[in-house]
Amino acid sequence: MKKRRKIPLFILISLCLGLVFLAAKTPGNDANWQTQFQVLPTIELEGDTIRINNVRDFRYGADDTIAQANYLDETYQLSQFKHAWFGLSHFGDNGLAHVFLSFEFADDKYLVVSIEARLEEKHVEGYNPIKGLFRGYTKTIVLATEQDVIGLRTHIRGEPVYLHKLDVPELYTKPLLLNFLREAQVLTRKPTFYNTLIDNCMTGLLAQSDQFRSMLSWADSRIILPGNSDEIAYELGYIDNSKSLEKVREAALINPEFSTIEDPNFSQLIRAK
Repeated sequence: MKKRRKIPLFILISLCLGLVFLAAKTPGNDANWQTQFQVLPTIELEGDTIRINNVRDFRYGADDTIAQANYLDETYQLSQFKHAWFGLSHFGDNGLAHVFLSFEFADDKYLVVSIEARLEEKHVEGYNPIKGLFRGYTKTIVLATEQDVIGLRTHIRGEPVYLHKLDVPELYTKPLLLNFLREAQVLTRKPTFYNTLIDNCMTGLLAQSDQFRSMLSWADSRIILPGNSDEIAYELGYIDNSKSLEKVREAALINPEFSTIEDPNFSQLIRAK
């Protein structure tokens, strides 16, 4: 009979100390935040009306620095909600991508919801996915214009950005929006940690699906590395699946040559083909 190899005592002690350290960490809103994360949105939900102060509408220079730090006070009518859009921006290889949702209302109004790690000035290296697994960042829900969130990635950073119209009933999309807004409200007084694996707009969307009720289903590599998460949406029928996924992606890819960030018709132009 083979003897079981025992884990060295110093490794066990190190693991225990690491777990104690992580458990002892507490998130907060009082820190030296980077400019784009300094101001949190405030939300008022009253019947059919959604009022949001500090909708982020930044403009960025060619070197990715902030050129204008603008905030808007906006009002949306839930009864005028039209569609939800699933955005996927590839910032690296091997499935590294950022997921966001854009909610469309009548009169060509759009509200982007982007769950992000709230970076401090000391995070000069930017966001680190590994650090995001171990309580390295406070969580924030960015509420912004499409010119800010999408324009930064398409026109400034040159990232491939895909924008899929969600084929999901309002029964799911409206509550999803309200859940994000309520959570954003809570985060202003009760901060929590960001988690690379379980905190993004895609996980919020998949939580609505009966196919993602078990812990095992969340181990899908397309969620952990969301660059291919549109494949899950395709399989579930959340996006157009009447043709091949390759064709669907081709149609959803934003061509920045069709628009400028300052164009008042930016949202319509990035959807033009």
